[in-house]
Amino acid sequence: MRKILLAIALVFCLTCSASALPRMTVRQFEDKTDDGKAPAGAVMNMFVTELSKAGIFELVEREALSYIADEQRLAMSGLMDMSTAPQAGKIRGAQYTMTGAITLYYFAEKGQGLKIPIIGTYAQINNAYVMLEIRIIDNATSTVIYADNKLGVSERRSRGNTGVGSYFIGKYTKTEGGALSAATRQAVEQHVKAIKAIEWE
Repeated sequence: MRKILLAIALVFCLTCSASALPRMTVRQFEDKTDDGKAPAGAVMNMFVTELSKAGIFELVEREALSYIADEQRLAMSGLMDMSTAPQAGKIRGAQYTMTGAITLYYFAEKGQGLKIPIIGTYAQINNAYVMLEIRIIDNATSTVIYADNKLGVSERRSRGNTGVGSYFIGKYTKTEGGALSAATRQAVEQHVKAIKAIEWE
């Protein structure tokens, strides 16, 4: 019985070891577009969410360290229940660091078709392009493990009758936000797929 229990314990330890994920921190993304209007924070959040869902890394928070430090200082002040207080010096180190930059964040709309009062129709084509540059660095050696650019493209078409109201008021549907979001997600998913294909230690 003792040998069986030892064997089970050994298998359990090996399983735990095998399931351990490499730790990585994601630094704030940069907006390197010409007009500086890309939502770098939102794009980074989307990337972190997709990485978490992919289960490639154990993600370690760094951008919110000031909040964590505040919580730990509050614990050391004696005002917090010590049975629930976070302990200082327990922040986990990261083996890898990811940096990101948005180098293209572009939306263009082009109307096509015939616009006629009462019976006319109008078609609108919305094209969005998002280029995302990602690097992953080994913190121990400063070696760049992954560096690539991925382009996300989204084309959306909207059609509808102009009618009296839409002809005179100019009421046409815009999908700039939706098209850019779709292009961003495509670029993010391409990166995550490429990163997942790497054998991480």
